[in-house]
Amino acid sequence: MQRSKDRILTTHGGSLPRPDDLVQMMFDRIEGKPVDETKLAARVKEAVAEIVNRQLVAGIDIVSDGEMSKPGFSNYACERFTGFDGNGQFIAQDMADAPGLAQRLFANEESRHIRSPIAVGPIAVRDHEAPRRDIENFKAAIGSRDPDSAFICAVTPSHMSWQFGNRHYKSQDDYLEALANALREEYAAIIAAGFNLQLDSPDLAMCGHGHNSSSGPLDINKHVPKAIEVLNHATRDLPPDRMRLHLCWGNYAGPHHKDVELRQFLSPVLKTRATWIYFEAANPRHQHEWEVWKEIKLPAEKAIIPGVIDSVTNHVEHPRLVAQRIERFAELVGKENVVAGTDCGFGTFVGWSGCDSQVVWLKLQSLAEGARIASDRLW
Repeated sequence: MQRSKDRILTTHGGSLPRPDDLVQMMFDRIEGKPVDETKLAARVKEAVAEIVNRQLVAGIDIVSDGEMSKPGFSNYACERFTGFDGNGQFIAQDMADAPGLAQRLFANEESRHIRSPIAVGPIAVRDHEAPRRDIENFKAAIGSRDPDSAFICAVTPSHMSWQFGNRHYKSQDDYLEALANALREEYAAIIAAGFNLQLDSPDLAMCGHGHNSSSGPLDINKHVPKAIEVLNHATRDLPPDRMRLHLCWGNYAGPHHKDVELRQFLSPVLKTRATWIYFEAANPRHQHEWEVWKEIKLPAEKAIIPGVIDSVTNHVEHPRLVAQRIERFAELVGKENVVAGTDCGFGTFVGWSGCDSQVVWLKLQSLAEGARIASDRLW
């Protein structure tokens, strides 16, 4: 992925608001209602073109397909793989202290369509064509632009094992191996098409304060090193500089007062093969953690994508605040090692977001403007 050689480049967490008509079609599909698959595929292709254009107009340098084809950043894989059925429930320690808020956030129409199925049989790729369709739609949307200025998201084996419980494999290691083998095909296809690969792994941070009812709590000090080991094996043949590892503490507007500190698990995360480390740094719970880069030195071959825009509020950050956040990281790790991002995506699951769909674009415009201000000061 491109580095910030003569100015601070911008990107974001991957998912973006889907058009209302596409949301309804995907809701119908989730509910098992009849859906014209030809019309759905055509609408997805149109939506990808629309979303790419909106990113470019907003001033984003490294764009995504917005995950228009996916019901969610993680559970899309369950549609494409065999072996999944049923549904689990997300349990977060912070929400236990705010049950009324939990009802408002998770007991609504949008949340009803979030599925977290369970492994009940052998995991294998069922739909080999799905990644190819995503790639073709994205290529058509970016036109003559360099695919190195674009990325496609894919979930990690460890996140799937954390979110989707296992009732089939004898051990967690066996489950992780099966997931890694299934995901490798998608990873390789994205890289082969010339795009950058964003590896979405919220489990690395979230397992410290939450779990799925079907999988149970995990020990973060054991889970993270194992997760990185498995991911490194799954990506062993892929170029590190084309991969970005995204971690977060959950893209929901909860209190997050039970979140673990980044410093607690950053060292094993830095052992990832991926060059780019992407983390939250804008929201009130984690904005202070820029200080960790004073204590833990960024390896020479690595670079960072700090979130400088909060993805779960409707406040639009002032561009000067965005610039200040960018400059703080540039001073610590070097300006060429910083690309400015958002804390997470804006459409984690279809129809589900903490940020209004119109405000998203105001935030991305502010991100681009803040990066310009920072660039003027840094160069």
